[in-house]
Amino acid sequence: MRVGDSTIEVLVFDLFGVLIAFDDDLVTARLAPHCADPTDAFERLHKLTARHDVITGERTLPQVHRELVDTYGLTLPYPEFEAAWLEPYHQPIAGMAELVEALLRHYRLVLLSNVDRAYWRVVRGMQPELQHFEFLLVSCDLGRAKPDQEVFQHVCQLTGTEPKQCFFVDDTGQNVEAARALGFHGHVFRSVPELRAVLEQANASGL
Repeated sequence: MRVGDSTIEVLVFDLFGVLIAFDDDLVTARLAPHCADPTDAFERLHKLTARHDVITGERTLPQVHRELVDTYGLTLPYPEFEAAWLEPYHQPIAGMAELVEALLRHYRLVLLSNVDRAYWRVVRGMQPELQHFEFLLVSCDLGRAKPDQEVFQHVCQLTGTEPKQCFFVDDTGQNVEAARALGFHGHVFRSVPELRAVLEQANASGL
């Protein structure tokens, strides 16, 4: 596979929005009704599960629970809060597992995802295609999150490659631009057919 004058050896995939569809506001919707002001809580806790201190492991799930109790008057005891947090809010994107299986025979695959430690265990247990990835790099283990350039540098260090040998797929343009600034090639994911067309145009093997 060639992009410009570069030969691609490593394909780096985001998890949420690329391999699996998700709606993390479902978590907020489960919690808000148990807060003192449900409407205010729902608005202010938008994207709670994507908060930087949560996905990098700075703040643990028990600490998040305590914060919601103190700040929003959450009445759920911790076991029920944890169950609401861990109930799946994702589903596979049709065609992505098959695409990954086609590519793994020809390329090194790396997962690069922003996810909290508790939900990562849920996702990992539900997505068998993750076994095909050489490295599973998640923000809760790295202590850093996309679009921090250090996470992309870490990909190169682990794989022993240069940025120009890596092709990064993410559904967030800011993350793709951060990778490109380091020298990665990148694609902002919108659909499986579009991604497949981009890979075919680059003469990717296995398709």
